Amino acid sequence: MVKIAKLSGYIVFFILAFMYFTPKVALYYYGETRLKEQGVIISQESAIDNGLTLSIKDASLSFKAIESANIKDLNIAIFGIFNKISLKDIKLASTASDFLPTDIKSVDVSYALYDPLHVSANAEGDFGEAELDIDLLDRKLFLILKPSKVMSKDYRSTLRNLRKSKDGGYEYAKAF
Repeated sequence: MVKIAKLSGYIVFFILAFMYFTPKVALYYYGETRLKEQGVIISQESAIDNGLTLSIKDASLSFKAIESANIKDLNIAIFGIFNKISLKDIKLASTASDFLPTDIKSVDVSYALYDPLHVSANAEGDFGEAELDIDLLDRKLFLILKPSKVMSKDYRSTLRNLRKSKDGGYEYAKAF
């Protein structure tokens, strides 16, 4: 029993040490160059290694040379079994203001190894609350939106593109 506890302790220590000493900033910049090939450019950011997580501050996001969003705080936690990306204080570009409110308080994206075929996300902002599920095997996206009063009042044309659910929210499903 003691040998099993020691072995488990060594395994946990090795995994934590490996995660701590991984060059997260270098991996982030490598990922940024890979995204650039797809037309996604992240600029004006500062990357900070926090030991087990990586923080990105004041990032500007552009897609195919069109400024899309400014992200005040982005936190990446990759633990292998459970991975999470948290974004806070997002301001979308003014071109999006015709479709939805541009201020997003937070977005949490999670991926778990025990459910490898799904990516889930929760978002909260001036638009209300949203839950997103992406099925990687079937290549389907499913969104549940609980709109705020601002969204219900000022962005009715956007809500018309969504299907009204029984609980008063809105749903959107799309294959990609």
